[in-house]
Amino acid sequence: MTELYQHVENHPSITELVECWKLRIAGEIAAAQSQAAAIAFRMHESAGKNVEAGNDAGVSDALLAEGRVGCAPSGISTDASDASGVGNGFEPTCMAQLAAIDQRIAELKAARVIALDIIPGAVPMETYRFPKRCLMLFGAEGPGLSEKALELADDVVYISQFGSVRSINAGAAAAVSMHAWISQHAAPQL
Repeated sequence: MTELYQHVENHPSITELVECWKLRIAGEIAAAQSQAAAIAFRMHESAGKNVEAGNDAGVSDALLAEGRVGCAPSGISTDASDASGVGNGFEPTCMAQLAAIDQRIAELKAARVIALDIIPGAVPMETYRFPKRCLMLFGAEGPGLSEKALELADDVVYISQFGSVRSINAGAAAAVSMHAWISQHAAPQL
């Protein structure tokens, strides 16, 4: 998901904008880690109950019958029919949810602040692999981004242009950049 902020209206400084975004990403990582811990705890708890009951199927039949099986915390289905699968699908369902959460955490940890400007050392957009989560910073037409914005960026990317003009309208730059992100991350809708 790309994020487009108007920092002049919503944030008093570019520094606050980037810090706010990074804190939001950190909060999402913490929430995902909490979900994973809750699932792991429920799996451990269920395994303990199964050992006590002598049930090797993965989840006790009594818990399944009562509909009290669920590996996912709030926001994810905990319906016994979803969690149980075919008889003993509790653990595979939980493992699949843990794998999905691990993937989400990896994507969040790979989040980057990307400055779009034509400056020495910038990478051409055509060869840049946009991360799934990123904050793109666009400067004013002509002067580009401020030194502070460039300092806060993890990467600097430029849109290739022909001719002597070093500038592109910010709206056009945003459209081109977001299209590049979409072409890398969005599945075609047929």
